[in-house]
Amino acid sequence: MKRLSLLLVMIFTVCLSWATIDEYYSFTANTATYTPITGTDAGIFSYSEVKISTNGWVGLGTSQTDDNLTNNLASTAYQPVVAPLWDDISMASGTVSYEMTGTAPNRIFTIQYADAKWNYSGSVGFNFQVQLYETGKISFIYGSSSGTPNNPSASIGINMS
Repeated sequence: MKRLSLLLVMIFTVCLSWATIDEYYSFTANTATYTPITGTDAGIFSYSEVKISTNGWVGLGTSQTDDNLTNNLASTAYQPVVAPLWDDISMASGTVSYEMTGTAPNRIFTIQYADAKWNYSGSVGFNFQVQLYETGKISFIYGSSSGTPNNPSASIGINMS
């Protein structure tokens, strides 16, 4: 619970540090339950609207063409991007899955990272999700963990023009 609280504080702090993004989005921190999905294994796909990276970020549109691990939300080269845990993470023993739920115009596209090793050579698995709502809302949901990451340096947030 302490790690979840710390992570939520970090997310809230990151959101407040970017003055211009609140012109487009409103942010609220709350607690939610991490509920695993039984979606389709995503691997690394490029779609006309979304690219799911195994390094903990989701590119919106088609502008992202590689699997960048540099976790740099300050860069204008990586946008638009949604980053629940952008770092050099390993999915060698984990999975990245996605699932669409609901009906138009209230669908939710959930991307799930299960048993992600943070940093790449870490031994502890972390679970987290991004939920992209058809209404424009974006949620980051983190599961509980029983260990600490290996030398982490993640970026958490949203980068847009």
